[in-house]
This record gives sequence, C-alpha cells and structure tokens, in this order.
Amino acid sequence: MLFLKSFFFILVFSIIPLNDLLSFKKKNFYSTKYNEVNIRIGPGINHLKLYKILIKGYPLEIKEEYENWYKVTDYKKRVGWVSKSQLSNISYGILTSDSQKLYKFPNISSKQLAVVKSEYILKVIKCKDEWCKVEDKKVKGWILKKYLWGFVND
Repeated sequence: MLFLKSFFFILVFSIIPLNDLLSFKKKNFYSTKYNEVNIRIGPGINHLKLYKILIKGYPLEIKEEYENWYKVTDYKKRVGWVSKSQLSNISYGILTSDSQKLYKFPNISSKQLAVVKSEYILKVIKCKDEWCKVEDKKVKGWILKKYLWGFVND
C-alpha cells in the first residue's frame, strides 16, 4: 500500500508543474482592448515585437506581471509580453475546435442559430454547467463550453 501511495505522489508531481501546485490560482484571462495589439519579446516598448494581434477581444492568459506589463500566452501556446493598457477584463472565448453550432438554448435539441468556425472569437456573457451564452455583432446564443478557450471557467 505504501508503494502505491508513493507511486501516486510521484505521478502527480511529475505531471503537474510545481508552480501550479503551489499557487492554486485560478487562470487569469484578459482580452485585447483594441484591433491592433503588439506582443513583444520582453516587458517594455524597447523590446522587439513578436507579432501583432489584429482583432479586438482576442483572449490571452496572464502568466506573469512586471510593472505595467503582462507576460501572456494564447491558445496556440505562443508567449510574449503586452502592456496592461492594451487589455480589457471583458470575457471573450475563441473556438478551438472545428466548426460548432450555436443554439437558441443550452440544449443540442434546441434551434440552431449559426455555425461558428474554428478560431472565431465570441463575447462570453455567462456560463452554466457545460454551456456558455455568447454573442457577437449579429447573433447571441449558447455553445458547448468545452470548445471555447480564454475565459475563467467557473
């Protein structure tokens, strides 16, 4: 029995990064506030630009903070630094799977309102159980939560 406990302990600590175990923090997400946001190699405008995000509402996970800068990662696991002034706490999610249906109610038997394509960004209004109510400029409806990335998943 002691062997099994030791094996489990080693297994857990080899799978979960130590920082995650020690912090027990919820994931912290922000979204881009503007249609053009620079992601840099380091904190500060003197650092080279890695890439630009060209859409408002693009979700980013905060990994670290330094003065007025956040070290962020996106759903593709790209890492860089962005100025805090370029981010908003409005909740957005990005579709990480192939196309998915948007429903009138949180039920796959309800009316289908639209088809959402991969990498499409939707504003997250609220979530419950397995579903999130989302919207964009033209439509509002429900989508399965497991297909979205970039918001605090209560």
